Formats: sequence, structure tokens, C-alpha cells
Amino acid sequence: MLMDRGVLVRWNDEKGFGFIEPEQSGARDVFIHISALKMMARKPKVGDSILYRTEVQHDGKIKAVMASIEGVAVLTASPVSKEPTRTPPANRATNPTHSRKGQASFNRVISILLLIALAGFGYGQYQQRQETTIDVNQDPVEVLQQQNSLEVQFQCETGKTHCSHMRSCAEATFYIQNCPNTQMDGDDDGIPCESQWCSSSML
Repeated sequence: MLMDRGVLVRWNDEKGFGFIEPEQSGARDVFIHISALKMMARKPKVGDSILYRTEVQHDGKIKAVMASIEGVAVLTASPVSKEPTRTPPANRATNPTHSRKGQASFNRVISILLLIALAGFGYGQYQQRQETTIDVNQDPVEVLQQQNSLEVQFQCETGKTHCSHMRSCAEATFYIQNCPNTQMDGDDDGIPCESQWCSSSML
């Protein structure tokens, strides 16, 4: 199919369109959009000789399509041929098994460390409770004698007067025997905090 020829007489670079004056005398100027010249090596400018084919729009106006600028190189579709060079990143995606194994190993190590930490904490709590545990079958007098031997571990602190302030039967016993204003032996039998620390049901 033969191409029409004309001269670009007006061009708006910001909006990307202009008008071609056809070679045929008396013919109307033809509208042209930058998209019709997208394969050219440079933008068009007034005075360029344009080869084009025409198409009638819905409003009846004629526009140029498949246009080219005479004497200006046409760009080839080289970017398409370079797409195969993008394959290296896909190699990581095609081998998800390796990354999943690494993640699983890392999660396993974290789980083991957490279990060790929890076991150590639990053992420490168990030892602390064993130190403050009273034998259910022991005589209360013997219990008090044992608690007296632990007095060196405690000191009277201001404001610690109730069972809720104590951490063990030994500490409660030390406080009622050595510290003023304590309120931890309601029945005055010498055994403090019987409903909490010094009760066999709490051991």
C-alpha cells in the first residue's frame, strides 16, 4: 500500500500532537499523534517530511497512522530480544526446596534454644520451691527451729507487714519474730501465714 507524504507544519511537543500539510494541493491538514511515530529515533519537529497512512476517526476527521519521518532512523524491537538475559534471577525461584530446608533448620535451632531456656527456668523455680518447702509430717516446732536457722537470709524492710509481702514461710517466720508491726499471725500460735506460706495445702 502506498504511503502519503506531507510536511509537519504544526507540532505541540508538550501534548504530543500536530498537523501535517499533505502534498496534494487543496487537501485538509491531517492530524498526527506522537504514538504514530513511537518507533522513530527522535521526536518530530516542524518542517519534517512525514510518510503516513490515514484513518478516518469516529468524528469524521482524518488522522495519520503508521507514520515515519523521512531521513530519521527507525528503532528496532531490540528490547524483546534481550528478555532471555533476565533468566538468572528465575534460578532462585525454581529452586525453592533449598531455601525451605534452610528456613526449617533455622526454625528447629530456635525451637531447641527456647526449650533449653524454658527447662532451665523451670528447674530454677523447682529448686527455689524445694528450698522453701516444709515437710507435711514435720512437727510445727521443728519447722520453726529450721526457719530460725535461715534468719540470716532476711532483713526487716519497711512496709513488709502482711503475708502478701512475703515470699516464703521462712521469711514470714523471720518477720514475726524480728520485725515490728507485723500482721501475719492472727491466732497467735507462732506460725505465720497459715493460709498461704506455712500451710501444708500450699506446699
